[in-house]
Order: sequence, then structure tokens, then C-alpha cells
Amino acid sequence: MSNTDSLRQDYLALRDQVDSAQLATVGCEATPEASYAPCIWREGYCYVFLSELASHTQNLKLNPSISLLLIDAETAAGNAFARKRISLFGKAGIVARSDDNYKTVINDFYRRFGDVMKLIEPLADFHLFRITVHRGRFIRGFGQAYELSGDTLEQLIPVNPGNK
Repeated sequence: MSNTDSLRQDYLALRDQVDSAQLATVGCEATPEASYAPCIWREGYCYVFLSELASHTQNLKLNPSISLLLIDAETAAGNAFARKRISLFGKAGIVARSDDNYKTVINDFYRRFGDVMKLIEPLADFHLFRITVHRGRFIRGFGQAYELSGDTLEQLIPVNPGNK
């Protein structure tokens, strides 16, 4: 396996295996607000299932700009400063319950998160959001930063001090 293949596999493994994303949304008066939500990746999109009781949901309804942080577990990292992580930037939009894609993605949530979905999925205040990411960065460890490019953000370009 080439180094490029190994790098891409590390990136996709982290992206697809994390159960949640840390969210940064824009709150009232344009203040940043951090939170988190369980997530699913499907066909290059990130999906989150959010309650209207959460301020991040209200924020996204007013301003769809969002940043996501996917990060390796602290226990999996040899050093807290070198945890594998992916920072992504994009736009979020609600997927209507009547949309053909809604049931497919919700089924993925049931498979991944189990019985809790039986409790929350029928609640009218929960909405499925599809996040379309348009740029990002993967940090594999010390001195290993990569810009994400391409239509599905699966091409990794090394970052060095000369091409910030």
C-alpha cells in the first residue's frame, strides 16, 4: 500500500467511524457557539438529527453556515497535541421527512445508534440536517496537515509553511 493510500484510508476511517461531530454554528449577534451531535456520513454528506430545543438547531435555521470537528478519541492518541482530526466547513439544510432520502438516512441512524432512535425519531421537533462540506483539513499528527480538495473532499494536499 502506498503512503497516499494509507493517508487516504486514515482520513476516511476517522471520518466514517466517529459517532459524533463537534459543531460550530453562528448564534445570535453573530457569536460563535460550540456544541456536538451524533452524525452519519453518507455519499459525501454529513447528517445530524437535531432537536429544536438545542440552540444549534435554531442557529442553523437562521444561518446555515457550519464548521465540524471530527476528532480521534483521546484514548486512541499517543499525545493530546497530535490527535487525528478533521475540520470541515459547509452549509446545513433540513431534509424534509417526505424526502425520499430521509428514510434511508434515518435507517442508518437506527443501525448506528439503536433504540434511542425509536424515542426521538417520531418527535416533531427533531429535524434531519444534511451538511454539504466545501473545504476542510485533515491533521494526521505532528507535521502532517493536509488540505482536503475535490468534489467529495477526498483528495489530500500536504500543507507546509510555504503554502498556508
